[in-house]
Amino acid sequence: MGYKRGDSLINFSFLFQAATYVVFYAVWHVGFMVCRILGSARYEGKKKLRALRGNAVLVSNHTTFLDPVFISGAAMPRTMWHTLLEATVESPFLGTFTRLLGGLPLPPGMTGLEKIIKIASRAFRYKPFIHFYPEGECYLYNQQIQPFKVGAFYVAARLNVPVYPLVTVFSEGRFKPKTPFARKYPKQTLVVLDPLYPGDFIRRRKNGDLDMDSVYTFAEEVRRRMQNEIDRRHGENPRWGTQAYYRGKMGRLKGING
Repeated sequence: MGYKRGDSLINFSFLFQAATYVVFYAVWHVGFMVCRILGSARYEGKKKLRALRGNAVLVSNHTTFLDPVFISGAAMPRTMWHTLLEATVESPFLGTFTRLLGGLPLPPGMTGLEKIIKIASRAFRYKPFIHFYPEGECYLYNQQIQPFKVGAFYVAARLNVPVYPLVTVFSEGRFKPKTPFARKYPKQTLVVLDPLYPGDFIRRRKNGDLDMDSVYTFAEEVRRRMQNEIDRRHGENPRWGTQAYYRGKMGRLKGING
């Protein structure tokens, strides 16, 4: 079950895939309970994913360690592939565990993206969504979305599937942060925005290759809409979109992905 660099990104064997469903649903219920306790986790717009008949790329801001659990809940009872650093999956125990939870290793560079595109048709038979964190890092409790890397949008364009932006918006509790009765962690709401389609943004060169400038435009438009959702809510109520809990970039684990 262990993953080594150069292996198939997904173990499609019957036993492994059967194990993924058992492990995922067992772990997800426990993890989501933690999300509910710590962040009063809730969703808006889940019906948009449930109504989709087909496949899609999902993108989100990356704000907590439990994001994979929280984000998975937006599509339940359906499941999704979660891209993550290949170095994380190479760790003997943690790597196998994350793959059982739907982890999809992302090798560096364009080579990694091409590998995902190559196996996507088969991967979509098991799970209808592939999820990316375009910021590339986890910025704890951040509400200022960092510039996006374009891998997710390149994959969506090559596969000709829509991109669904998912944005986590934080809000304060009844008492202001850092006061005696304030919440230690913010409330969190995951908002599913309307999909964007590659055909509305992507251009091709005369030789048929994607125009990468149009891919960057696509990525920036998705990031802009996600940030606008945070800013709109903050404008209506200053307790929403709060940066009061921001802790900076989450450190990587030495010997695993750092």
